Amino acid sequence: MEHYVANINTLREQEIMQVEVMYRSVLLIYSDEKIYAIEDKCPHQGISLATGRVDGEVIRCKDHGLSISLKTGAVTSDRQAAFLRLGQNSRAVSTYSVLLKGEKIYISV
Repeated sequence: MEHYVANINTLREQEIMQVEVMYRSVLLIYSDEKIYAIEDKCPHQGISLATGRVDGEVIRCKDHGLSISLKTGAVTSDRQAAFLRLGQNSRAVSTYSVLLKGEKIYISV
């Protein structure tokens, strides 16, 4: 099911937006002219990724620098994951499909 979450112009200005959809905290990110929607939770300690640093298709958690792919939601470095003692089942966050209709952004949850 598609859910309206934001206007593209607002996201372009802010680059990162937190939204809630179906009781889930989702992070919308505009980077390199692409829109991403990922679970707003670091797999390490569950803190918000909203204050992280975006670099292309990767977001880095502000607390420990854990790098997460905006496309897949997976931790991008096995070495980082091992150092932070993340189990194999906790090395990713959910990603959501994004649909742009005119200037409105919708995601599927």
